Formats: sequence, C-alpha cells, structure tokens
Amino acid sequence: MTLFRAHKAFNFFLLGMINSLGFFFSAPTYAESYVLYSYHNVPPFVTGEGTGLTYDLAAHLSKSSREGHHYSVKILPRKRLNELMSRESIIVPWVIPVWFKGSTSSQTSWSSPIMIDSSVYVWKAERSKRFKSPEDLVGAKLGGIRGYKYVGVDPLVKSNKVKRTDTSSEWQLLQMVLSERVDVGIIPEAGACNLIRTHKLAGKLKISQHHSFARKIMITGTSQKHLLPELNSLKNHPTWTKTLAKYGTRIAPLGDRNEDNYCDEQLTTAELTLN
Repeated sequence: MTLFRAHKAFNFFLLGMINSLGFFFSAPTYAESYVLYSYHNVPPFVTGEGTGLTYDLAAHLSKSSREGHHYSVKILPRKRLNELMSRESIIVPWVIPVWFKGSTSSQTSWSSPIMIDSSVYVWKAERSKRFKSPEDLVGAKLGGIRGYKYVGVDPLVKSNKVKRTDTSSEWQLLQMVLSERVDVGIIPEAGACNLIRTHKLAGKLKISQHHSFARKIMITGTSQKHLLPELNSLKNHPTWTKTLAKYGTRIAPLGDRNEDNYCDEQLTTAELTLN
C-alpha cells in the first residue's frame, strides 16, 4: 500500500511538471516590431531629427506594450502614404477619419481618440474683421493647407463665395497671413500654437476655433488589428496625457478661449468641458 501511494504521488508530481513545462513552452511572448507611418512632419509631431510627439508616441507604446512590442517611426509624404495604404497593412497615427474618406477599405480599423485637436481661424491682430464661423469668410481671401478639407468652408469655396489659396505647410500659411497675401488662414490648432510659440508671434495674430476633432490611429488591413487594445489604452493613460501636455496638446476637450490669447499654455493643457 505504501509503495502504491508513493508511485501514485510520483505520477501526480510528474504530471504537474509536464503541465508546467507545457504551459511554459506553449505561451511565449511574441514580441514584434511595428512601424508608425506618418505624413505629419511639422511641430509638434516632428520637432527635430528623431524628436517630437510622433517619436514620443512610439516610445510610449514600446514601453507600455505587455507583449514587448517595439514601435518605430517613418515619416513620408501623404502621396507615398496613400500608395502604401493601397497595398499593405500599416499603422498611421494622428488620422482624422473623415480626411481619409474614400481612401480606406472595409478592413480599416480605428483606435480610440489619442488626441483632441481643432482647426482654427488665424488672422493678423490689426485686422478689424473677426472670423468665428464659415459665414465670416464670405468675400475674404482664405489660406489653406493643400489637400485639407474644412468643415462648412468647402461648399463656400466651391460656390465661389470664398477665394481659397493653398500652400504646402503650416508655417508657410502663417507667413501668408502675416504678409497679408490672405485675409485669414485655417490651420490645425496644435501646429498653430507651436509655431506661434517657436517664432514668438504672440500678440501678432488672433485665433478662434473653426472645428474640433479627434485624432486616432488607423490600421489598414487585418494583420495588425490585434494591436487595437494596446492602442486604445492611450486614451486613459496618465503618462500619455502628460506627454501631450508637454507639447501644448491635449486629449480632453477645451472650452472657449480668448482670441487674443488662444495659445496660452495653461488653457491649452487644462482639462475643461467643451461648450
């Protein structure tokens, strides 16, 4: 009887060891490398060689990945990005879904918002006319970014009620406003505020909000769709909120701001309720 019990105990021990080893070998961590493809090559997204919000996003995702995934960054022109999207499954941050309408497929996936941004009206402080709505643009010379769509404004341009002149960068657009080549420009809030701080333009321009929107991460195709839970965790991650604030950007909506001091640092990073 004693021998039988000892043999039985040994069998249980052996079975436990086999199960443990089986679990050990059947549940490895599949750490992989992924690339964030972005066409945003201006502040705050890119501030220098290998620096900026996009690079911080890659670093944050790499550090917080439970599977040990590594994320890197590749900056490329929008046209090249569109070509890549048409034939590969890629990850694209900072995307506004409506801007990619018609160039995505039914297999495209979107993360939760990773940043709240706005397009804003920008005009010289000396101008007496204020711009608070698309209707205020009627009869004005408008500056825009080539390829960008503007809610409520595009129909006015199409009907020739607003004359629109495009340029290729946010900084060039601000220069057009300052040189009075256009009466007013529409530019993303994050880019406008960073350029105003960088070039010490506070007091020279007035700003009001045109349209608020959420930036998300887009995954084309299905091969990387399993990353969505990891990407969605950004929305409520305190470290990510602090990273955004470092660049004067945010993930919480803001209320109305004074057009003379729109880019005030405290207001830009405050977590207020959208009116």
